[in-house]
Amino acid sequence: MEVVGHAATLARFRSAMAAQTLHHAWLLYGVKGIGKRTLAEKLAAMLLCEEQRDCGQCHACKMLAAGAHPDLCRSGVLEGKRDVSIQQVRELLGFLALSSAEGGRRVVLLDDAERMNQQAANALLKGLEEPTAESVLLIVCADIERLPATVRSRCMLESCAPLDDQQVRYVLSTQQPAIDAAYLDLAVSLADGAPGLVQCMQDKQIAQALQTWGELVADLAHADVGRIEAWIRSQIKLVPHALLVRSVVQPLAPALQQQHGDYARHAALLQALEGVLRWPGDVVRHTLRAGPSLLAQLLKLRAALLA
Repeated sequence: MEVVGHAATLARFRSAMAAQTLHHAWLLYGVKGIGKRTLAEKLAAMLLCEEQRDCGQCHACKMLAAGAHPDLCRSGVLEGKRDVSIQQVRELLGFLALSSAEGGRRVVLLDDAERMNQQAANALLKGLEEPTAESVLLIVCADIERLPATVRSRCMLESCAPLDDQQVRYVLSTQQPAIDAAYLDLAVSLADGAPGLVQCMQDKQIAQALQTWGELVADLAHADVGRIEAWIRSQIKLVPHALLVRSVVQPLAPALQQQHGDYARHAALLQALEGVLRWPGDVVRHTLRAGPSLLAQLLKLRAALLA
């Protein structure tokens, strides 16, 4: 299993395994789309491999590849659910309490940890306070601030950084299906270190729509509002909202980093930009119509740029 980036975490984990000082709970945290889940799967494979290195050839590795290793349990937000429930946490802690089927460690991989409800987090805390011998809990989290401090304090914290552009390009060009070469530069730019966020661009229709959108909003102050509105009406349901916002914000970064003599104008620009950044969440929280609400935010931002 290939992991791109995160070499420091892999090195620390290997060192702890070799020294037999492995912490019972590792919390891998960082922004979405940077490969934290893949990293956790790699660590689990290292723990369960008969050679302790994810050799890919031993019986344990073959069982892992087939998704049938009896000493690994995966959990996370279930399809159609909003959070990780207390029942799920109780089940994974019960799994860790059992004896190993293969005579080694029991490993649990908990994804989406930031989406545990309060009861689930409290149940996990109890398990962290009373760890089972020869058990390892690998926790993947996209927003560490949403985890209780009591949970964080009982884990080995591993901050996972975004990938550099070269690593992102490698991931996007080697994944299957790969992103069309014509859109690869755009995908690398929009990924901003998180290739998982632009996997939708494997679909050429989405990639083309994003390319057109980027051209329309590249100079928002002088953009053709009619063409933007037409694009929104026809494509808003096709493209992930986060990527629409990123396409709008990226061209503005140089201007925002410059010092402005007009404080009021700069404050108004930041306020308008905040509205655009908040838009995807507002659509969900307030059940807004995506198209009209996006256009309204863009017009506010355009007005601030022209002021």
